[in-house]
Amino acid sequence: MRRLAAAMSLVFIVTSCAAETGPADVDVEPTAPPTVATEDGVRGILISDPPVIATSLEESAYAGFDATNGTETTLVAIALGELQVYQSPEEADPTRTLPATTILGTATVVTALGQPVDGWLEVMLPGRPNGSKGWVQIDRVDLYMVTDKVVIDLSERELTYYRDGIRQLSTTVAIGTSHNPTPTGLFYITDLVDIPGGGPWGPAALGLSARSDTITEFNGGDGIIGIHGTNKPGSIGQAASLGCVRLPNEIIVELRNLVSLGTPVEIRA
Repeated sequence: MRRLAAAMSLVFIVTSCAAETGPADVDVEPTAPPTVATEDGVRGILISDPPVIATSLEESAYAGFDATNGTETTLVAIALGELQVYQSPEEADPTRTLPATTILGTATVVTALGQPVDGWLEVMLPGRPNGSKGWVQIDRVDLYMVTDKVVIDLSERELTYYRDGIRQLSTTVAIGTSHNPTPTGLFYITDLVDIPGGGPWGPAALGLSARSDTITEFNGGDGIIGIHGTNKPGSIGQAASLGCVRLPNEIIVELRNLVSLGTPVEIRA
């Protein structure tokens, strides 16, 4: 029931990327599976067998920065309740308080920008302005590690998923238009949502910490940028959305099952 509620919330909150479409949009979903990689390009390909994903925090738990941190590793903090954010560890009063859950009902996560220092952790924050950061107290969060990353190249209109620095999945995508561009920068995944019945967002969506640069409010949300499927497969490969990143439906399902909350998402121009 909670998953269904989150899916319904997504329909009303995430930037309505189905509103702008390109001339090649069609209304019939493709039925063929993803093709094998070829030199002249493919809609979406799974490069290798899916990696084993941790099924609990214990399997990827933080065991000390030196013991678990690597060049392809990100430390993620999951809030144990409302999470107070400070401009620096020296400040007496918080500058912001994050709710225990996102607007979609997911436990709030933030990603670390470095190692814990004297009971504090500098983190990347969701929401406006994009790229915001702050400090949180270690005893207000649980820590775990992720070794995956999503890279979106807007000029190539391509998304690539890496685990331990190795490419696992690559796909052509639709991106925002010139009027409502997809924001660039380093973000992370805040929500993993299955969408019963599909619709404009397809069968699944990933909420991001990023916000639209041009849309500041949409049905109660604040212009959340997402990665999701589509009911307009003809738009894949075009600049066709209001800022979100559209994937072929079979690929968004695959990606949703691979990534974790807190997975970094780098969006390049």
